[in-house]
Amino acid sequence: MGRRPEPLAKLRADFGEAVQPLSLDVGDAAAVQAAFAALPPVQVLVANAGLCATAALDDPEADEVWRAVLRTNLDGVYYCLRAALPRLVDGGRVIVISSGLGKLGRAGYGAYCAAKHGVLGLVRSAALELAPRGITVNAICPGWVDTPMAQADLGRAAERSGLPIGAVRASARAGIPLGRFVEPAEVAALVAFLAGPGAAMVTGEAWNLSGGEFTT
Repeated sequence: MGRRPEPLAKLRADFGEAVQPLSLDVGDAAAVQAAFAALPPVQVLVANAGLCATAALDDPEADEVWRAVLRTNLDGVYYCLRAALPRLVDGGRVIVISSGLGKLGRAGYGAYCAAKHGVLGLVRSAALELAPRGITVNAICPGWVDTPMAQADLGRAAERSGLPIGAVRASARAGIPLGRFVEPAEVAALVAFLAGPGAAMVTGEAWNLSGGEFTT
């Protein structure tokens, strides 16, 4: 599922009929419910939809940013979990992509931090609720991942600071003890582990994936 049909079409082209693309807004509870009602039994749910928008508390657009970010990043996870629940098989897996900012704070990121902190609370509560069915619920908390969304975020930081984007990226990289951004494939590998048999007794956890940038 995703809001933009083009990447979904590429997934279908790459992987064939095993992929059933659905274009929808995860912040629309009715659309999410309808989409899941049409699906076969769900073995693994990965809640990965998200957006990153920033606003300081005194910015004119702060209320708009707050509503938009929480609608997608927190409400969207909740709606997907609720809608998937009747379809999730016993022993299934739920994996939610949170963020390092689900554990930390950052100036100007109040909505994003609040949403990602909220996701961790939802994950820990759902893990206890679904444990009697053998369903595990975990979160992944990435740091800087080399994605277009991260590049856009760095670009906004460069505009605010008046620095070249290369300098802003270098500063972010300097804060990572292992010296580089996380690769998307490394996030996917952790998802695969949590979805696999080796993680059968792992639930209610928030896994850091940051190259040592944060360890809490």
